[in-house]
Amino acid sequence: MDTRRLAYFVRVVDIGNITRAADSLHITQSALSQHISALENDVKTRLLERTGRGVEVTPSGRSLYRYAQGILRLEKAARIDLHAGSDTPAGLVTVGLASYSMAPGLAVPLLRMVRERYPNIHLQLIQNLTVVMSQAVLLGQVDMALIYDPGYVKGLGVQQVLEEDFHLITSAKIPPIASRGDTVTLKQASRLGFILPNELHTVRRITDAAFHAAGLHCSVVAEVETGMVLRDAVVSGLGATVLPLSAAKTHFAPDEIRAYRFADGRLRTAMSLCTPEVQP
Repeated sequence: MDTRRLAYFVRVVDIGNITRAADSLHITQSALSQHISALENDVKTRLLERTGRGVEVTPSGRSLYRYAQGILRLEKAARIDLHAGSDTPAGLVTVGLASYSMAPGLAVPLLRMVRERYPNIHLQLIQNLTVVMSQAVLLGQVDMALIYDPGYVKGLGVQQVLEEDFHLITSAKIPPIASRGDTVTLKQASRLGFILPNELHTVRRITDAAFHAAGLHCSVVAEVETGMVLRDAVVSGLGATVLPLSAAKTHFAPDEIRAYRFADGRLRTAMSLCTPEVQP
C-alpha cells in the first residue's frame, strides 16, 4: 500500500472536496483522482462517493481513514527517528489533552521540558473530547493522553492523576450570584443560562447529571467546543459555564470571572493519564 496515496486520501477526507484537496497538495485534480482510484483498486472497495457538493466517505473509507492516520503517523515517527541517528530518545510523540480541563495548561511546561531534556523528540500536542482521545490511544494515533477518567476501556492503561471539583464560572461584569461567600446552590445556578460543550463531553454529562439528580433543569443557551470562544462568551456575560478551577485559571484572568463552589451537588471528576497496554 502506497503511503503517499494514503496521505492523499486522508487530505481529501479532511477537506471533503477533491478540487480543494488537490490545490492544497499542489497537484492536479485529475492526478489526485487517479491516486484515489488506484487506492480503491488496491483495497478492492469504494472509499469515497462523489456528490454535487464534494465527496462523502463510505463506511469502508471511514475504517481506512482511521488506520491511515496511524500508518502515516508511524511513518513520520520512523523518519524522525532515523534522521536523528543518535542514542538519545528520538521520534514523534503525540500527547492528547482533554478540552475544558486543566490539561491544556500543561502544554507549554511540557513542551519546554521535552525541548530541554529530549531535543530529538518531535512533540505533537492535540486537544479533543475524552471519548475521541481514548479511541485514538487504542488505535495508535496518540501515544498518551491526559483526559477525564474514561473508566475501564479494554486495551487501555489508566493511571489516575488527580481529582477536581467543578465550579460555576460567571462573568465579573454581572452581579454576584451568591449574597456572600463563594458558594452557590444548584437551585441558584439553575436560574442562569449556560454555555457548555456538547452532550458527549464529560463536563456536560456531569453537569447535566447533577442538575437532574436535584430535580432541576440546566438551561444551555449555547454549545461551544472552542476554548477561546467559550472564554470570550463567558467574559462578555452571555452565559455561565462549569469548569474545574484549574481549567478556569487557564482560560480566564482572575479579574474576568467569579468562581463559585457548589454547596449541594457533587460535581467532581478525575483526570487520568491513558496509554495503550500493548506499548511499553
